Amino acid sequence: MTPTEAARSATRSDVARLAGVSTAVVSYVVNDGPRPVAAETRRRVLDAIRALGYRPNASARALKRGSTRLLGLVVSEIVNPFHSECIDALDLAASRHGYSLLLASTRNDDERDGLLRSTLIERGVEGMIFLSVFPDERRGAGEPEPDAHVPRLILDRAAPVQGFATVGADTAGGAERATEHLIAHGHRRIAFIEGPLRPIIGDDRRVGWERALRAAGLLEGPRVVAEWSRQGGARAARTLLASDDPPTAIFAGSDLMAIGALQALHEAGRRVPEDVAVVAFDGTAESEFSVPPLTAVRQPFAAMADATVEAFATPGAVPGHTTFDMQLVVRRSCGCRGGIDATAR
Repeated sequence: MTPTEAARSATRSDVARLAGVSTAVVSYVVNDGPRPVAAETRRRVLDAIRALGYRPNASARALKRGSTRLLGLVVSEIVNPFHSECIDALDLAASRHGYSLLLASTRNDDERDGLLRSTLIERGVEGMIFLSVFPDERRGAGEPEPDAHVPRLILDRAAPVQGFATVGADTAGGAERATEHLIAHGHRRIAFIEGPLRPIIGDDRRVGWERALRAAGLLEGPRVVAEWSRQGGARAARTLLASDDPPTAIFAGSDLMAIGALQALHEAGRRVPEDVAVVAFDGTAESEFSVPPLTAVRQPFAAMADATVEAFATPGAVPGHTTFDMQLVVRRSCGCRGGIDATAR
């Protein structure tokens, strides 16, 4: 039997014959139980599996144990660095708990969202994770929810949602921390570049920004709504610079917006941080490699991912809400010297 033929046609019986064991023992090794197998016997079975290129039938194994160990992950889009870092952290967390992820991108299309959710359920996922997708917006609209019978969790949501578990960062606290840091540098006119969010969700970043300004006795600075992108941040910064009383500091609602703002400031001949300080929200790798490196409040990607997968891995877990603090990562764009990571409190 050639290696190609073996990979295509090897069966459990072939493995058992080559290893000199029963098919039941092969099953115990492949499924890690339910009965123990001696170390030497396990080694012979694994050697036979490698030699024959045997691949267990995943569907058959799932039927036998009553579990697919699959989680569906529905994301609004993939190219945003925030989503990429979340997906990477979720993949690592899922692997640690013996799960695999099936990824589906809605591309911000509600019709595509419904089709993808149905497809993931048909594939046998045991739970659904929504990243920057907010299915609660459609509740009460009379639209069927194909995944209503499986555990569901919204990641990157800072508030409880009925019928869903939720995991998120304290976005209001993170925004407040970022704004306080700019105030500590002596800024009194601090602008906010805000991303578009539907009213049912709201933007806790704005809440934190406003809270910090009020606590310092400052008037609310200018606010511009822009797309969650570099282009959106650049356009927003140009709008702010064109005003009669431009800000001396900008708090941007995402790293991408902040990077776009840096470009617009550079084109306008404004130095960062000497003329205009900039602080970002998210703290992805993008923020570290901008020019100058961005001070940012960082999302706790690994901790949120672990909590997300734990919610599905815990038997009998019920929907709940978990919130994590954000970390202020201090770099040069705010006016601080050096590039030391630090928490504000």
